[in-house]
Amino acid sequence: MKFITEMELRELYKREPFTSYVLEPETKITPGARQFLIDRRVTLVTAPATNQQISANQEEPGANRSDLKLLRKLERVEALFFLTAAELLHSSETDLAEDILALARCFQNVCQAAREQQTPASIEFWQWSEEEIKQRSANLEKHLDISEFHVRLENGKEIALLNYLRASLCELEPAILASYWQEEQQNCSRQDLIDKIYLIINILCMIMWKCLGGRKWKP
Repeated sequence: MKFITEMELRELYKREPFTSYVLEPETKITPGARQFLIDRRVTLVTAPATNQQISANQEEPGANRSDLKLLRKLERVEALFFLTAAELLHSSETDLAEDILALARCFQNVCQAAREQQTPASIEFWQWSEEEIKQRSANLEKHLDISEFHVRLENGKEIALLNYLRASLCELEPAILASYWQEEQQNCSRQDLIDKIYLIINILCMIMWKCLGGRKWKP
């Protein structure tokens, strides 16, 4: 099962606006993605499934395979946090590396909650509560469009590393949905994990904004 997220639709729409979107068989759309289409008055069309696809769905095994893929993805992103911090330390970006290591600890708590099927702990960063983080980072990710121009800046390598980490975090939402989607309720039973991951993404976006010269946030 594949899930289309708001981030994917936003990127497609940025390249070329569209008035209709075809949802392929064996594909679901997240609530955020659906709202994105509604806000832009884009018509959502569901393509019919073939007999072969229907048969495949009926024979599909349980969620264990999706759960294992999710845990592997979480492990890879956790490793990427440490690799990013190591690269920053090697470049003498000590303060930036410490922020990434602090954010890695927040992510580790989310990973532990996923493994133990527990509710993730609240996130605090720069002595800000979750609500303060949400307010300060509202819509910031939608305006961070990293390009070749940014890579050529003096701190281009650091910006590229942070952007790769951000993109990797964004890939976790479909994996969580694949493991915890409830078809009858049409929702995700572990939305709490997705919410925490997006909070971490918001913090990362603020760190990136500071690297790009932004002065809106000063911890």
